[in-house]
Amino acid sequence: MTSTIKSVPLAKGEYYEEQIKKETIYIHHTAGSHRPDYTIGGWNADRTKTGQQLKVATAFVMGGLSTKDNDATWDGVICRCFPEENWAHHLGLTTANNTVLNQQSIGIEICNYGPITKSKDGKFYTYVNSPVPAEMVIELPKPFQGFTYYHKYTDKQIAALKDLLLDLGKRFGIDLKKGIQQGLLQNKGADAFLLNQDALAGKPGLWTHTNVRSDKFDCSPQPNLIAMLKSL
Repeated sequence: MTSTIKSVPLAKGEYYEEQIKKETIYIHHTAGSHRPDYTIGGWNADRTKTGQQLKVATAFVMGGLSTKDNDATWDGVICRCFPEENWAHHLGLTTANNTVLNQQSIGIEICNYGPITKSKDGKFYTYVNSPVPAEMVIELPKPFQGFTYYHKYTDKQIAALKDLLLDLGKRFGIDLKKGIQQGLLQNKGADAFLLNQDALAGKPGLWTHTNVRSDKFDCSPQPNLIAMLKSL
């Protein structure tokens, strides 16, 4: 593996330390800023109403490019916050197999705001109303989950994600050609990112969060991501 992985460990008790055989990999986006350490810090701080640790996290978080000042310090940097042999909740399903699907999967978060709205004066904003430079926004060929504009995945993020996926697939015996790639190679395009019964059933391979959650936006079917997934 050529990409560098930076250790930014979660506090003890923020994930389950039992080792479970991995069958799948899920890619997400954080719906937040370019800083992976901020995402991990948020997981350390979140609590239930009774003050218990939530154990909600993914093993990896990948940094991005700042929408405020174009700072590239974290762009494509992969942070590991717990051993990928272990697990935490990251899918949030209401199905009976939710725990099993979380246990058997490795989660990867990409720092990205997700859906973007365009104002009447042509400017772009995130869901928290923060501005995004036009060059960091992509217009999809057709709306996905109700939005045409999305925060663009950077070239460094895509390259680092491919590197990480190939490494994890090899080490854990996960066939990356199973899952979302099958739909992409059947020319389903953006539809390959929609709810998928095989994903919900726990079929092995590589999936995105939207393959098991119709209310989510991660990941969006951007051309650079699709091209990379098809190349695996």
